Amino acid sequence: MTNLCFTTTVAWDQSNGFGCASLGLPGVCGNDEKKTVARQIPAESVTLTGNYAEILAGAKAVAEKGKVYAAIVVFGNAGGENAFLADLYKIISCPVVGGGAAIDGATGRKGLIPGGGEGAVLLFTDDRFAYEVETQCIHDHIIKTCQITTADPRTILTIDGEDGAAFLANKKAELGLKQEDFEHLTLSDMDDVNAHLSCVDGQIKSGRDVCKQMKLRYVKQETVYETMRAFYDDEDAIVFGCAGLSGLLEKPLDTKSLGLFLFGEVCTVNGKPEFGNLMLSKLKIRRK
Repeated sequence: MTNLCFTTTVAWDQSNGFGCASLGLPGVCGNDEKKTVARQIPAESVTLTGNYAEILAGAKAVAEKGKVYAAIVVFGNAGGENAFLADLYKIISCPVVGGGAAIDGATGRKGLIPGGGEGAVLLFTDDRFAYEVETQCIHDHIIKTCQITTADPRTILTIDGEDGAAFLANKKAELGLKQEDFEHLTLSDMDDVNAHLSCVDGQIKSGRDVCKQMKLRYVKQETVYETMRAFYDDEDAIVFGCAGLSGLLEKPLDTKSLGLFLFGEVCTVNGKPEFGNLMLSKLKIRRK
């Protein structure tokens, strides 16, 4: 039996099970309430915690004993998520979902459950069940493919040869977006996994590793709620969505799923896991 437990950021230390803090709980409450949601899954699993090296060593030991069918990864906002997932996939070679633990805005506390290290991983090892993952990018309008230069994996210098901040400012003006809006307009990798951008001291920062070539993409506000509602409307699923997307909602999501708003999402695309932002990802587990 596997116990999952997710909480609002003000209650994460009251939980009991594998999970992390969410910035509010869709269909349950906003983030100002002390709430936990739990679900028991009859499938057998193994929990690994600690720093990345310790988790990878543990995953190798589990994989050497038998097949891993799916995994949930929660991150403690330590950075290096993309590289960690690439290393983990080499070991377990299975679908992965999850995301980054939400941070309490008032205290700055990271809501990682369990362990409190760089991350935690739940490996499903039960062959009596089928594991299905689904990923969606709601930014369905691709404006163009851009060439990117960087100072480091998460700092953009130029986009198509133009200063990154100036490039995005001009595009927002063309679209009628506010300059502080980094949610309707964003960049994705070539597999359609988004980055959540911000401007810090005049430079564009990303919540995930960026690539040399990325798609500039946009979502219209009038499509946001219905697209997200349809994805979350899955009572049998564990749904990992971005806290940045929740800020676009004009009313609370009505859902019976175990829904979450995290700081980054683990998406499985082309069979491999990737850490992204402004994404939707979910896992369904059913008995064969």
